[in-house]
Amino acid sequence: MRSPVVCLVVPNGSHRPEPLAVAVREQHPDWDVTAIWAGDPQLVPVLDDAVVSWCARADELVPTWEHVLVSTSSPAAEWWLGLAAARRLLVERGRPVVVLHVGSVAVLGPLTSLVPTDDDAAVRVPRTGGPPPDDGATPTVDDLLSAGSSSTTVAAFGPAAAPVLDWLLAGAATEDHGARRWQSAHEFFAVRACTDAAIGVGRWRWDSASPALLDLDAFDAEQPWVLDASSTERARVGVVDHPGRTAALAVAAPQVAGRRDVLLLPGGVVVDSDVAALVRAADEPPPLPWRDAPGFRAWLAERYWTALHARRRDLAVAFPDPVVDDAASFQSWVRRACIDDGKALVLGAAPSAAQLDVATPRRNDGVNLVGYLTRESSLGDVARRLATGLTAASVPVAPIGYERTASPKVPGVVPPDQRIEFGTTLAVVNADQFPALRMDHPELFDATEWMIGYWFWELEHIPRHMRSSIGLVDEIWAGSQFVVDAFAAVARVPVHHVPIPVPAPVCSDRRRDSFAPLADVGDRPVLGVVLDHFSVTARKNPIGAVDAFRRAFRPDEGPVLVVKTMNGEHRWPQHQELVAAAAGRSDIKVWDVHLSRADHMAFIRSLDALVSLHRSEGLGLHLAEAMWLGTPVMATRYSGNLDLMDDDCSVLIDAEMVHVEGGEGVYPPEARWADPDLDQAAAAMRRLVDDPAWRAQLARAGRARMESQPTMADTAARVAGLLRARMAS
Repeated sequence: MRSPVVCLVVPNGSHRPEPLAVAVREQHPDWDVTAIWAGDPQLVPVLDDAVVSWCARADELVPTWEHVLVSTSSPAAEWWLGLAAARRLLVERGRPVVVLHVGSVAVLGPLTSLVPTDDDAAVRVPRTGGPPPDDGATPTVDDLLSAGSSSTTVAAFGPAAAPVLDWLLAGAATEDHGARRWQSAHEFFAVRACTDAAIGVGRWRWDSASPALLDLDAFDAEQPWVLDASSTERARVGVVDHPGRTAALAVAAPQVAGRRDVLLLPGGVVVDSDVAALVRAADEPPPLPWRDAPGFRAWLAERYWTALHARRRDLAVAFPDPVVDDAASFQSWVRRACIDDGKALVLGAAPSAAQLDVATPRRNDGVNLVGYLTRESSLGDVARRLATGLTAASVPVAPIGYERTASPKVPGVVPPDQRIEFGTTLAVVNADQFPALRMDHPELFDATEWMIGYWFWELEHIPRHMRSSIGLVDEIWAGSQFVVDAFAAVARVPVHHVPIPVPAPVCSDRRRDSFAPLADVGDRPVLGVVLDHFSVTARKNPIGAVDAFRRAFRPDEGPVLVVKTMNGEHRWPQHQELVAAAAGRSDIKVWDVHLSRADHMAFIRSLDALVSLHRSEGLGLHLAEAMWLGTPVMATRYSGNLDLMDDDCSVLIDAEMVHVEGGEGVYPPEARWADPDLDQAAAAMRRLVDDPAWRAQLARAGRARMESQPTMADTAARVAGLLRARMAS
């Protein structure tokens, strides 16, 4: 059989086919390599023709390509175009065709086992050798059922593949454009499974010490410590502590480098799921999105906003009759949607909230207190403490529990009456969730004459979607001066500092050596970092603490750094980056575990110092609790923690302001946060270790600082005063 032709499918974005083409030719100098562009028809890249060239234009292979591109997910469209290219190449060259998807595949060895024999119509690459074990790791059985048992980033077709390709291409009318048909093609055609363990190595399986072809469909070359940068769960196939895999990925990185870009139509229209659904559902094909851009935009404008209103409950609540009674206000929203429609309006599916009872008339001598009153969360605790304090200050309170949260319920809590009794409402619901509160309980906003939002936030920059929430309140209260200053800079409503005192934490009776990473440290000094990965790992900056510790101490010089995390299995890429940062140092221990609150406090009490080289904190509750416990604290000299910390009672590390990176979609990249001075932190770490007397002095001063806080009674008096001033106005 003649040597095959390799067709490289290039996705929309910055991936380049040349490195993969070179890798193929290094293994098989006699194979031809060509490419097909599967992205924006107006942005076809210029190739290095000495390495690889385009075999055809997409619309030459598929006349309806523009409709295909906007009516389905990009991977499915790319798969379908690869099939069309294979069909054309088989006819023109009469040789087997191997289809590889650029950005998802890397070649490190010979691909001979992929080439179809005379008896093969096609060759598929199984993702696994059997069902994944039910061990809580990803990918799961459900992932396999959803993705299919055969890879859609690599496939090969023989000269007799016309029937199977025609059958696959006939799936163009479906949402996945034939990708699902590939999973069952072997039941109807002579499609052979490639059983070479070196082919298809990646996140699904890595059962070869010398991989020839890596299937890296979810790999990000900028995050090489995980194989699936999109998954937050624990991975079955790890990279950290696997030198062979790390070396293979280093070789593969240039072949998969680049990013996949969102498709934009001429004029900047994003091809989102609503656009795709409209094109798929059209009775007649719409104008071509690129070749007749004005016609397509006009066609889309007639349908898009109506479809969006029908899909989104927040718009249905805000504009019940967008055609007649609410037409003007809805059109006004449409005109500003590109500016104002932030993430807070795009809410996931949630059960409809039960409507609140509304007293008629409503009193003006008390307050409706809204919050996560029945839930175990820091905001829920703030709301409960406010309720207790207000009652003690003789302010009537109507408690209203808000349930849109994943936090567990407080055992044995008595459900609130859920009744709006007063004209004033204090809602302990953060700004980013206020649109959800408005959507769930419009009756609360209708019945409230004066709405107060008690808000926390971690940056001095207030994102646009949170600024829109300011229009839903008449007053803002915040728990730290840092948050007060952030909202006061953008709000036209009063902003008040209403701190909630941090209570002395209660510890369990666990001893230091009962905690796994401290079991064998003896009397060695232990520095600790604590964080929840759900709180945005980059903001907590544990890698900064690891870096500073490495600068401060030689391996096994004596001190130990314990980075105690939780939810690492649900933020797997971030956790693996942290594990990789600590690799090679037995005196740096990463410990991911969920402790009871009392045990967590006992762990902090057992440390010789708590380190927080954070980028930003709204308050820094864990730092305040450590000070209560007599554990010296080192922290960044920035943000909400400065309400409770100074140079007399803590070790503050200078920082410069930098743009946000790694904000996980929570914090926008145009915002800024702190970059602590790691050399200064390293020097402070060494002094903490070498100077026990200084540690003891800091411990005493930190405890004294917490004991000098205003009491909850003081806070209740301030809250009552603010409310009574409002009631009297």
